[in-house]
Amino acid sequence: MLITAALPYSYAPRHFGHLSGAYLPADIFARFMRMLGHEVLFVCGTDENASSIVLEAMKKGMTPQQLCDMFYPIQRDTFARLGISFDIFSRTSKKIHYDTVYEFYTRLWEKGYIYKKRIKQWYCPKDEKVLPDRFVKGTCPVCGAPDQYGEACEVCASWYEAIELIDPICTLCGGKPIVIEKDHYFLRLSALTQEVLNYVKPKKFWRKSTYNKTISWLENEGLRDKDITRDYDWGPPAPFPGAEGQVLYNWVENLLGYISATKDWSIQIGQPDAWKKFWLDPETKLYCFIGKDNLFFHTILFPAILIAHGDYILPYNVVVNEFVNLEGQKLSTSRGWVIWLHEMLESYDPDLIRYYAAIIAPETKDSDFRWKDFQTKINNELVATLGNFIHRVLLFVYTKFGGIVPEPGELEPQDKDLLKDVEKLATMFKNRLESCRFKSGLKLILELAQLGNKYLNDMKPWAVTESAPRTIYTAMQVVKALCVLMVPYLPFSAHKLMNMMNLNLTPETVRFEEFRIPIKPQHKINKPEPLFRKVTDDEVSKHMAKLSLTQK
Repeated sequence: MLITAALPYSYAPRHFGHLSGAYLPADIFARFMRMLGHEVLFVCGTDENASSIVLEAMKKGMTPQQLCDMFYPIQRDTFARLGISFDIFSRTSKKIHYDTVYEFYTRLWEKGYIYKKRIKQWYCPKDEKVLPDRFVKGTCPVCGAPDQYGEACEVCASWYEAIELIDPICTLCGGKPIVIEKDHYFLRLSALTQEVLNYVKPKKFWRKSTYNKTISWLENEGLRDKDITRDYDWGPPAPFPGAEGQVLYNWVENLLGYISATKDWSIQIGQPDAWKKFWLDPETKLYCFIGKDNLFFHTILFPAILIAHGDYILPYNVVVNEFVNLEGQKLSTSRGWVIWLHEMLESYDPDLIRYYAAIIAPETKDSDFRWKDFQTKINNELVATLGNFIHRVLLFVYTKFGGIVPEPGELEPQDKDLLKDVEKLATMFKNRLESCRFKSGLKLILELAQLGNKYLNDMKPWAVTESAPRTIYTAMQVVKALCVLMVPYLPFSAHKLMNMMNLNLTPETVRFEEFRIPIKPQHKINKPEPLFRKVTDDEVSKHMAKLSLTQK
């Protein structure tokens, strides 16, 4: 099984919306598939060749390489601190990526999918530069939205050529560009419409919005041939005769970053051909996790170029999430209306961040990060429900039974009913995670903790001492199951719990079936501590005050 998460641009840190929309869902899935015993490779890496990289580097007085070198370790380390379990976090500025892109597009040229064409382009006389992609802004030619870049509209998601923009301006100087003509190279996407449609049509298990948008695009608009070369000197060179001095358009090369990252992994583990069983074996299932702004590129463009090449597998599922807003407004990094992950990690344990990102995940519609809601969900759900049940049980074992799981004697119907609930909810949990319904999977963990709390309250082991051993033994089985189910979502807390329970397990090695293996009587646990901490009113006030400063 091959799992990819969208390659992040390498000119800024990652924010909360990125985590909730792509990287955490992919990690939850990867961790759970490993728990089921699948051979999993989870790949990602920085996208370092976009026009936005070139533009940002120019603004900062740096080279693109210097800019990427500055942000790569920030992104890598942030993901590591959050427990995102990539097997490789590569870079598209590496030679292995350039070599992969060269081979891939040389093949497409040889197969007749690339051709040369004279085109019109925007050119800034003041800056003496051709203006592709992010170098030019204007009004969307499809929906009329203002302030859109020269490659795709962020409002209607249309994909167009920069020359089609209405009332364009240069993003470097704000001046009005003129039109020049140049020879560029085009990808013959129009020849692939039917094959891509044939690939997509059976994918009715995709999320409904993803499937409907993709089918609508293919059936109503079809695919237009796309200009895939650019006139600057950063990125993989276009490997076509006569294309000297041009590089490939970012979106037709960065998608191959998933392949080159897998090759990079193969090299790093000392098995240079290991990548082939993931990309060339038709039995491999490829899952791509992305945000909705990348939908076209992954459900249409990526399969199209893979079909054109002919050797590689196609995505089995493209898991597309919507956006996360902030306090009712659209996130804006330029305005500072954003929650940077590396800053959030300075205040909160990674599992608190992971929990909130999962419980408000924008799986079918945009969601909203609100600091007060963050506090409410952490305090009322993670602390008061899940953490409370676990701590109640472990503390009872530690203080009342000397840290020894008691002998239960014969279980009564209410005990057996709770254990049946464990089996039922765990089975539902498995089904939901396999179908990428991660938010509802997390809610099942809360539901099981609620059942556990109710069971304790009903049985009152602190008062009804004669049945206390049986009650606490049964409750310990629920804690064990919760520990296993927590692993994909809350790996750091699950690991702490494994240590407190004195289990010879780790989040990396535990298997899903472990939830069925009971903790035996006489098992000794270690001293328990609360797994989670509350978020205070003062913290929320400080975060809100910091946000308000960005609006002044």
